[in-house]
Amino acid sequence: MESTPGKIFLADERGLTETSALRRYSTFNFEKYYSEHKEAIGNLFLCNDESVAGEKVTFFLCKEDSLQIFMPIIGGIDIVANGKEFTLETGQVQVLNMGKGEVLEISNPYQNDVINYIQFGIKTDIFLMRASEMLFGFDFEKNQNQLLEIISSPKLPFKLSAGIFAGREDAIYKMQSPNHQFYAFIIDGLSKLKAA
Repeated sequence: MESTPGKIFLADERGLTETSALRRYSTFNFEKYYSEHKEAIGNLFLCNDESVAGEKVTFFLCKEDSLQIFMPIIGGIDIVANGKEFTLETGQVQVLNMGKGEVLEISNPYQNDVINYIQFGIKTDIFLMRASEMLFGFDFEKNQNQLLEIISSPKLPFKLSAGIFAGREDAIYKMQSPNHQFYAFIIDGLSKLKAA
């Protein structure tokens, strides 16, 4: 079997930003966080793990024409983009078309609970779908120990799969083309990846 080069971004080496409203861990260089070893991978330029305190609001300034992908991990989030409101709960993923210079308002709808979500950013110049077409749902409870294909649209320049695994379970992800890139983000626990 031929070896495939890869790069590991360790959780404890991510950039940390903390305010009274927000705690953000940035896998890649973002805002004031910079490391020569944390350059983006191809068109994937943003991978942030963010927690927002109860009833707090944070803002995101888009610095690239891009697709912004939001995946709540704990609780839900409210997003305002271009005057439109989006409400997301755990078990949903929202993709938003964002132009360079546009601002998102992201808020925690809960009074006392901290919410947590993952935000990915993918550079693109293609804006073919309305935001209402880019809300995707999934259910880990019914589909444990397997990768769920959450987003797989020919109109989008990426695919998104996710899963919850107990112990040493295996899953196989087949690349569509050797020219495509693969990025895995582990939220919790240990994992081993190998190219097949």
